[in-house]
Amino acid sequence: MKHVSRYPLSISLLHWLLAVALIGNLIIGWMLDDREDLLALHKSIGIVILGLVSVRVANRLRVRRRLPPSTNPAGTPAYLAEKTAHHLLYVLMIAIPLLGWMKTNAAGHVASCFGLFSLPTLLPKSHELSHWLGELHALAAYGLAALVGLHVLGALAHRVLKSENILPRILPFTRRVEQKMPTSDRG
Repeated sequence: MKHVSRYPLSISLLHWLLAVALIGNLIIGWMLDDREDLLALHKSIGIVILGLVSVRVANRLRVRRRLPPSTNPAGTPAYLAEKTAHHLLYVLMIAIPLLGWMKTNAAGHVASCFGLFSLPTLLPKSHELSHWLGELHALAAYGLAALVGLHVLGALAHRVLKSENILPRILPFTRRVEQKMPTSDRG
């Protein structure tokens, strides 16, 4: 049976747009101790990320039957690691902006997106809760950074250890290639 060996364009574009936004906002987040003037930018990008992740999840559900199968055989440790990492990436991409939003509210502020609009207030002002949510937000961000690193290492491992170049599957403007692929659970 033939399967498309690459992701649909909408999946690829959202993947790379979110990758740039997430990595950029992680870097900005780490700079906040020395550059508090970046806080509004960090919050705004976080709101954009939350919106993009929502679109990405809805889009993934919409095109789920057109996704290429995993290159890892179902039931193997590599397959389990891949699926676990992908699910955790989604959880963290949603949780981190939500924690930041709640932390902002608990600090007594509204979460504004580039001054264009503000998100509703979810929590009352509470210094203790704001601190706690800030710690969770930072911890989750470190977890996301580690997972992104593992995600990249996984792609490199396919290239180096298995001689499989899986990068073209997710690149948005590469030529579509059809090939025989084993049927397995889709991602």
